[in-house]
Amino acid sequence: MKLLLTLLAPYFAVIAFWVVWPNAWLAILAYHAQILFWNWPVLRKMRKPQGRRIWMLAIPSVLAGPLLYVLLPYIIRTHLSSWMDTYHLSGLALVFMVPYFGLVHPFMEQIHWQQLREHTAWSHPLFAGYHMIVLASLITVPWLLLCFAVLMVTSLAWKQMARTTRSLTVPTISHVLADLGIVLAAWARTY
Repeated sequence: MKLLLTLLAPYFAVIAFWVVWPNAWLAILAYHAQILFWNWPVLRKMRKPQGRRIWMLAIPSVLAGPLLYVLLPYIIRTHLSSWMDTYHLSGLALVFMVPYFGLVHPFMEQIHWQQLREHTAWSHPLFAGYHMIVLASLITVPWLLLCFAVLMVTSLAWKQMARTTRSLTVPTISHVLADLGIVLAAWARTY
């Protein structure tokens, strides 16, 4: 039962605070509260990665931001500013979301999903799937399918990075580079 609840944690948050009561901050905070609840013991066991060349694994993630910046006008089905307004991401809410989503969120997600990746192969499609609920409100179906595939492969890559390094540090750095680039690209495209 615990495994099922932890796998569905982001779905509970996203359905409640993205679909029913649209508010990006409430969605991410509800998700992170569940991560803290389910993963508190893991937070105390963080280790540094083994070897220096391992950091190179995280480098490709830096392309996520520039790639999204270029593609965004072609993949969205609604105006980005109005979409952000719908989810309460205007003004200061967006200013604070940039560092939170880019730095805190990847750390929290890696703690949560890496444990799940080691227990079940269902973690990969479920990780990708909850993102589709959020992205469906912004991008077109063909791009949703591509994003699903990219997130599945990314989840598998992060699992392998964690196994190779015996640490969450490298997948977390990779996740930070991707998410920070994505949120900065979206922010830049709103102005």
